[in-house]
Amino acid sequence: MAFMGVLVALRAERKKAKEERDFCVKHKVLESASESVIRFLDYYLTLPDRLLPQDGNIPDCVSEMSVALSRLHFYCGIETIKDAISMGKVLSNAYTNCLKTKMPAMFIAEEIKALDIEIAGFKEMDDNIQKQILALLPVDNTGAFVLSLRQNSADIYNKISGLYDKKSALIKKRYYATEVCRDEMRKHLKEVYGAVYKVLLMARKELSFPIDNKEYMYMINQTTEEALINMEKLYEEIRSEVDKKFGERVREG
Repeated sequence: MAFMGVLVALRAERKKAKEERDFCVKHKVLESASESVIRFLDYYLTLPDRLLPQDGNIPDCVSEMSVALSRLHFYCGIETIKDAISMGKVLSNAYTNCLKTKMPAMFIAEEIKALDIEIAGFKEMDDNIQKQILALLPVDNTGAFVLSLRQNSADIYNKISGLYDKKSALIKKRYYATEVCRDEMRKHLKEVYGAVYKVLLMARKELSFPIDNKEYMYMINQTTEEALINMEKLYEEIRSEVDKKFGERVREG
C-alpha cells in the first residue's frame, strides 16, 4: 500500500510538473504574440513616413508578428486560434492597404534622388569651370575662352536652378502623397487598435486570468477614442502649417 501511495504521488507530481511546463510554454507564446502585435502597431503608426526595404524583404516586425501568431496554433484552443486568424487578417489587410497607397510617395522619392544626382553632377562641372577661370585670370581675364567658360557656368547655374525648382515641386508632391497614405493608415486605425486589445483579452482567457470583458473594452475604447482625437488634432495642425509654408513658397516663386 505504501508503495502504491508513492506511485500515485509521483504520478500526481509528474502531472502537475507537466501542467506547469505547458502553462509556462503557453504563457511565453501568448506573451510573444502580444508583444509582436504591439510592435507591429508601433511600425504601422509610422509606416507613411518610413523608408521601405528595397530588396523585397518583409519588415521584421511584420514577419515576426505572423510567426508569433502561427505559434498559437500549436499551444492554444480552437477559439483562440480562430481569434488569432481573424486578428491576423485585420492587421494584414490594414498593412497591405497602407502599403499600396504608399507606393506613389516611394516613386517620387526615387525621382528626387535622381535629381540630387543630376544636381551634384552639374555642381561638379561648375566647380571645374571655376577652377579653369581662376587659373586663366592672371593671364587673360577678358579673352574669348574665359568669356566662354563664364557663359558655360551661367548656363549650368540656370540648369541647377531649374532642377531645384523641379525638386521643390516633387517634395510638395511627395508630401501630399504621404498624406494620402497617412489617411489610409488612420482609416484602419480603430480596427487595428481593437485587434491589439483583443489579443490581450485572448491571452488572459487562454491562461484563465479572468477579467470583466465589458468593463475592460469600455475602458479601452475610451482610451482609443481619446488617442485618435489627439492624433487628428496633431495631424490637422501639422497639415495647416505645411500648407501655409507651401503657399508662401508659391507666392515667393
